[in-house]
Amino acid sequence: MTTKNASMLLILAPLLLAACDVSFIEGAMNDGGANDPADPRRESGSNDPADPRRESGSIDTAGSGSSGGDAEPGDALPAVALTRAQMEVLWDRYWESQGDIGGSSGSGGGPALDPNDLFLRASDLGVSCGSPTTHLTCGGHWALSIVLPSAYQQVGVYDLEDPALVSYSHMSETGEPYSPQPDDCPWGGGSFGPGTLEILAIDEAEVRFRLSVGSLWETDPSGEYTAPRCP
Repeated sequence: MTTKNASMLLILAPLLLAACDVSFIEGAMNDGGANDPADPRRESGSNDPADPRRESGSIDTAGSGSSGGDAEPGDALPAVALTRAQMEVLWDRYWESQGDIGGSSGSGGGPALDPNDLFLRASDLGVSCGSPTTHLTCGGHWALSIVLPSAYQQVGVYDLEDPALVSYSHMSETGEPYSPQPDDCPWGGGSFGPGTLEILAIDEAEVRFRLSVGSLWETDPSGEYTAPRCP
């Protein structure tokens, strides 16, 4: 888990990564992508709070799989898709619920954030349109968020080590418990490492994608997903 904990440093340094050309393995465009600050309140959800077990809300669902139809705020699904503008609203509500009256999704003096950036969120415990993060219990569970700038929101195969994706995408996982205490277990989080994201289909209703993640992680979220767009 040392490697994964160290990879958290990548989340804290997005401003050091310049927006590069879109790295299509297969595809049709080579436009540049967006780069944004990494504070969860600024970045609007690409980084969950530091401890992935911190917030409650998700219920068990199948891990890799598909779900069709419109996503409702309270539904726990294997995956959902929502814009940065929608994530900002969810993060504002989250920080208010935590008593952080100073919390804000605004970017302050940093670069402007693109409200049209698309967040693909998935977890073996389920994600919903009503919460910006997922509570991971002990026992080898995972949650992930992949942030797609506008140029990446089309059918194609993308490298998960593309700087534009590395900057604002992440995964978290827990290990087996050390003791009967519910949160007494190892956990880690950071960038994905080697792997690919394939956008199979994308429209106004849902995003179908296939994820292939390398051996950096103990858990494996690889699989095909259908992420309904949040209303």
